Amino acid sequence: MSEGERLFREARELIEIESITGNEARVSDAAERLLRGSGLAVRSQPVPPGRRNLIAGPDGARVLLCTHLDTVPPFLPCREDAECLYGRGSCDAKGIAAAMIEAARRLLRGGVTDFGILFLVGEETDNAGARVANRSVRAQRVIVGEPTKNLLSRGHKGAISARLHATGIACHSAYPERGESAIHRLLDAIGRIRAADFGRDPVLGPATVNIGQIQGGVAPNVLAPDAWADLVLRVVLPLEETERRLASSTDDPRLRLEVRSRMGPTFTEGLEGTAETVVAYGTDVPFLKDVGRPYLIGPGDILDAHTDGEKVSKRELLDAAAIYERMVGRLLAK
Repeated sequence: MSEGERLFREARELIEIESITGNEARVSDAAERLLRGSGLAVRSQPVPPGRRNLIAGPDGARVLLCTHLDTVPPFLPCREDAECLYGRGSCDAKGIAAAMIEAARRLLRGGVTDFGILFLVGEETDNAGARVANRSVRAQRVIVGEPTKNLLSRGHKGAISARLHATGIACHSAYPERGESAIHRLLDAIGRIRAADFGRDPVLGPATVNIGQIQGGVAPNVLAPDAWADLVLRVVLPLEETERRLASSTDDPRLRLEVRSRMGPTFTEGLEGTAETVVAYGTDVPFLKDVGRPYLIGPGDILDAHTDGEKVSKRELLDAAAIYERMVGRLLAK
């Protein structure tokens, strides 16, 4: 069996296991078998409740290859054609995990041992695995795998996820002067948020806002007593400044802003002679700040991730294994 055939087989094995965030046990078992088969010692790191990260390689390894094993819903089984592997996690990020395991084999075969692999859970929701790893895992440098088309990303935007609540006074819609519509108040606030300036970064570009969900009211002929909207703001300024501007757009006693998660903008390392990009989506990188100096690179296109047609090119997977092998060697030489 060629290295490529083995890489594709192992990627298929991981993709075929449903591992929506919180249900990573089976894929963790499979990844552990593959890591041990590559020649690496493996230990588990508990992630409450009842989940685990995988840490492979020697204690104190100077360079870590790192990605996540969980996926977004719904599960999509693996299929393939001559060019690509398809299925949930094919590019985000089980194909990447398989490429890292293949890189490990090549490094070990070449006598390189001062590296490891860190597979995490929970990246798609609360970054639980990264938060746990950040408390105790230490290296000099960590190469994080996400779909960047095998270009070295120099950073990514942060994100604020929030729910905006509005309250009103219900009354008959024929007599609107007798009440106040929470929906109208919410829509006015959304207009202010969308018109607000949340900044621009010379590397990351402009901040963006998406209003993903809106709900409220009781009937078409009743002024709405309550309403809410969920939004995600892709952040390029410091979190404190971004939240100040967001609060100024919602300064109304009948509005309440509930921030559910926050992640600041992140800048990652470059490597001479390596083609670069930037990405807008979030990763585990901000939650691994104490693990080591971060690099961000991996096969696949983020525009394919989280879709019904998620896929990764077989050529890119092979290239990624070579890139990871080469990067580990170069970083160990520094």
